[in-house]
Amino acid sequence: MRPYLSIIIPTFNERENLPVLLGRLEQALAAWSGRYELIVVDDDSPDKTWSVAESARSRYPQLTVIRRTAGEKGLAPAVVEGWQRAQGELLGVMDADLQHPPDILQKLLATFSQETVDIAVASRYVPNGYRLRWNPVRRWLSRGASNLAQAVLPQPAQGVTDPMSGYFLLRRRVLEGVALKPKGYKILLEVLGRGRYAQVVEVPYQFGHRERGVSKLGAHVMRDYLTQLAQLAWAPTGLGRFVRYCLIGMSGVVVNMGVLWALKSFGLLGTLRAGAVAVECAIVNNFLWNEIWTFRDRSLVRPRLTDRLWRFGHFNIICGLGAVWHLGILWALAIQLQWHYLAANLLAIGLVTCWNYGFNTTWTWTRLARH
Repeated sequence: MRPYLSIIIPTFNERENLPVLLGRLEQALAAWSGRYELIVVDDDSPDKTWSVAESARSRYPQLTVIRRTAGEKGLAPAVVEGWQRAQGELLGVMDADLQHPPDILQKLLATFSQETVDIAVASRYVPNGYRLRWNPVRRWLSRGASNLAQAVLPQPAQGVTDPMSGYFLLRRRVLEGVALKPKGYKILLEVLGRGRYAQVVEVPYQFGHRERGVSKLGAHVMRDYLTQLAQLAWAPTGLGRFVRYCLIGMSGVVVNMGVLWALKSFGLLGTLRAGAVAVECAIVNNFLWNEIWTFRDRSLVRPRLTDRLWRFGHFNIICGLGAVWHLGILWALAIQLQWHYLAANLLAIGLVTCWNYGFNTTWTWTRLARH
């Protein structure tokens, strides 16, 4: 019978910890007997962890062992290879160093009783979670790395407190059609940056002490992490989307300022009316470029002309509401305070950008592109 749950356990020099972990997993998943599989993916450990895993197969028939002797090494590539072999509807990951308590699996599994949940993350940072009493430098590095991750992750993951957790479950559909490009150890970061999901929940857990073996943390881990962040930053769902949006916004500024200057310089309209026309011209410019470049991956989901007109209507409404603020600021600064109209207009653009980006990203090209 095809298993419901597949747990990937990436290993490297964990021969002392692995037998203990397998025993604890058997106890924690006793109620799921016959409905789960364990896949140990070992990077050809010098201590022959793969051999220990092979020997354990006679006791644990649900265990599969993959020994990786070629290809890119590292936790994230190992997990991806394990997922490719997995059969379960739910795919999971946990470390072999006993710092991830197996009993938390029951809480993670329980979250999927809600069909809307796509990813469940065991978190050290939500209330009732716990992390080791690291020294100030380690603590600063951990929080700083989390903050950097938040800067590149898409909107559904913005509230995740522990985006670098190595202990999580997800539905298979999150990865369908997704080309993962893993690097180093932070596989959850890759999933959150490239996966197809709408809702992430976090479950608190007590991050344990390593009982045996040595930590893998080192300069190469931080190097790989920064490399992975750079790759995600330019991905269409990460900071790259924001950069594209900003570039288009700059073109909108040029259109806005140019139209306003032309209408004022030739005496065609007064300041407020010229400002209103300039704003609408910039809105049209920005929508067209965002539709075909920034949000191309989403707009192609519903590419018909009627769909595009529907999105333009909402884009125009959201930006129109922003324009009310824009014109109010322009009136207050240019007319009441006698600022130069171009300087007043530039400041108004900057203040209203936050409104436009937030609502159009989460509504015009998210909800309206899916429904």
